[in-house]
Order: sequence, then C-alpha cells, then structure tokens
Amino acid sequence: MSKSDNYIMYNIKTKKRQFRDCPSLRKRKIMKNTIFSVVAVFSMAGAAFAEDAATVPSPVISGEVSLNFTQDANDDWGGAMGLDLGVNASGLATVDLDFEAVDGGAVTLENWTVGTEVGGVGVAMGDDNGVFVGAEGEQTLAAPAMTESVKVTVGDAAVAVGFTDWSSDITDISNIQGAYTIGDLGGLAVTASGDYNMDSENIVLGAAASGLELGVASVGGTVTYDVDGEKFAFEGVANVMGITAYANGDQDDAFQNVGGEYTLNLGGAELTAGANYDLNVEELTPTIGVSFSF
Repeated sequence: MSKSDNYIMYNIKTKKRQFRDCPSLRKRKIMKNTIFSVVAVFSMAGAAFAEDAATVPSPVISGEVSLNFTQDANDDWGGAMGLDLGVNASGLATVDLDFEAVDGGAVTLENWTVGTEVGGVGVAMGDDNGVFVGAEGEQTLAAPAMTESVKVTVGDAAVAVGFTDWSSDITDISNIQGAYTIGDLGGLAVTASGDYNMDSENIVLGAAASGLELGVASVGGTVTYDVDGEKFAFEGVANVMGITAYANGDQDDAFQNVGGEYTLNLGGAELTAGANYDLNVEELTPTIGVSFSF
C-alpha cells in the first residue's frame, strides 16, 4: 500500500505528520485505474478498426426462435417464446440480442452484447459477459452475479469489469472477474476463474474441466469455493448419445440434484426434453422445448 492510499494527520503532541489508511481512497484509486485501462483498450481497438474501415462489411443476421414448456409445483405447464438475434459484420463487429415473449405480453430484451475483435483482442459491452465458470444444473454452485460489464479477451484469457449502474456512474464498479483456459491438458480443457466483489471484498474461486473421453461418454465437472462462506460446491456432467446428465451438491450434502436433457435434431427443428430431481424435497421438474434456427 502506497502513501497515496493514505490521508495525513498532524499529531499535536509529537508535532509530526502521520499517515492513516483510507479504504475509500484506495477503492477510488482501483476504480480509476480500471476505467483508464478499459478506455485504453477501447481506444486501441477503435484505432485498429479504423484502419480496416475502407471496406464496409455486409452484416449477416442469424437467430433462433424457441418455445419452452415447464411444469410447475402445481403440475401446470407454462410456456414461453424466446427470440435470439445475432448480427455479425464479417467478423469485425458482433451484436447479440436475446428477446423473450409471453403470449399476450410484451416482447422484452433479456440480454444484449455488442463487441468487436481486432488484432487478437476482443472487446465486448453488454449484460451477459460474465466469465466465471458454470455447468448444466448449477443449483449448488457459487454464481457471482454480473450485470452490465466490459469484457476484454486476449487468446485464452478474459477479464470482465462489472458496473453497479452503468447508466448513472461507470466509475462505480461492482465486481471484477477473470478466467484462463488451458486448451489441452491431457485431453482435458481446463478453465480457472475468479470473482472479486468490490463492495463486500469477497472472493469466489472456480474451476471447470471437460472433454474426458470414456468410451461412448464424455465427462467433466465444475467446482467452486466461496471464501467468505467457506463452502465448496461441485457438479459432475456426462454427455452420451445426445443425453447430457448432471449431479451436484456441496460439502454439506454431496447429492442434492440430479438431472439431464436429451436433444434431437429433426429436420430444421431441435427438440429437447429434460428434467431435474431435487433429492432434498423429492420434487421432479420436467421441461420440453423446440427451437428453429435461421
């Protein structure tokens, strides 16, 4: 910690100046340095993009329409329609918009991402840019929240800086996430990640591995550790013949949920059927879905 992170007091008895730690000054300094770093990355990406601006790319629009049905605790089946739109300008810029619509209701924008990649450096802004590891069910894993954020990707490394309320103050940073993926470690793809909350100063660590081939099955797993909560959580995932199955728990209860999903491609449609069984409350939650890509 440097003297710039402190404030100065004058001791009348000793007639000497004394330095005192000031956490708020230190936090503002961290936020200031982070904002400067993000602006620098955007500036470099913008300059590189300007060099290629002579050729205006034709955007390619793609998307997916999905219908999903879920059975609730009252044994009633509810449905929702989703619309996922993607715009790619010949690899120079991408826009991803996820909409959701309910019959008789308004169409709402659920998630959005706008970004570009120049010279091996990817920069994206949106509300779905978290880089913390995940799995399939994720009922027991630690999942640090991240809303609007800026994500910078270089090779297999990624850093995301989240904002508390980006519409009012982009210097108010909520949390910072980082992740690094090792592409081939004995046939496994291994990712390590971490999350630091600027307000609570809590740290959450995570690691995921996938791609272990066992005959007809491919298996993997994810583990997380919440430092303040002092809790490990884990989930194992297996893929075999179109079926994705999982089981998860934590250090206090090793088996809490089991579930899976089966995917079938039929013509231009993708059909899915799955379920989750909560072992603690003995409750089964089935789901059915159909989607069309264009």
